Amino acid sequence: MDQAAIDEVAKLFMRARQSGERLEALPATLKPRNFTDSRAVMDAVDRLVGDKIVGIKIAAKPGAEVVYAPLQASRVFTSQARIPLALVPSKYMECEISFRVMRDLPPRSAAYAEQEVFDCLEACPAFEAVDSRFRDLKSAMEKTPYEFYADHIANGAMVFGTFRKDWRNFDFSKTRVTMKQGSRTIIEKTGGHPTGNPAIPAVVLANLRRTTTGLKVGTIVVTGSFTGFHPVEIDSPVIGEFEGFGTMEASIVS
Repeated sequence: MDQAAIDEVAKLFMRARQSGERLEALPATLKPRNFTDSRAVMDAVDRLVGDKIVGIKIAAKPGAEVVYAPLQASRVFTSQARIPLALVPSKYMECEISFRVMRDLPPRSAAYAEQEVFDCLEACPAFEAVDSRFRDLKSAMEKTPYEFYADHIANGAMVFGTFRKDWRNFDFSKTRVTMKQGSRTIIEKTGGHPTGNPAIPAVVLANLRRTTTGLKVGTIVVTGSFTGFHPVEIDSPVIGEFEGFGTMEASIVS
């Protein structure tokens, strides 16, 4: 993509963010062709938004292309959050374990070992409020992945529970995960993260960044869903729980 096309797509996404309008698939002349194009569009959107970048959402499924998106500060909340409907009109939520970097992981030539990165992380239960600027989110995911990635990988907002340093004592592949709203159980399952251990994508990210900026202390790292995204009702709290590890709560409010 040339810069004019990148800027045009960024303007379309910005208009959708501001108006609530939902887009069809992009015209052929504006379609990102690879993840480099997707990244360029995200960067252009971030410049238009002008918000502080506080973290990274990364998908590093085994056998799949590694993709990632910046997290904007205005879309990050803490548990018992009230998320404005205007921010996440798609009204989808999913359960995650997310991480925060406790010590710098600076640029260097040698690869970071898994345990070395793990030593620098704390973890919390989290919700992602999934929101797409496209009308048909599932179609965008399946049929036009680079458009889906360019849309900040459908991030609407993040809600973080309490961070804790003892996360390595838990086998998240065997942890029961539930998401409820009122008396309704939206989903209940055991495990479900694509890499088994949700910290593994953070290691991938540390090694991607070691040749550029590194990872700074305080950086949030969002590593993927255990549950997939599900529709929720507005103006009613959603409760998520990773059994034995922690809970999170959020409402999407009108």
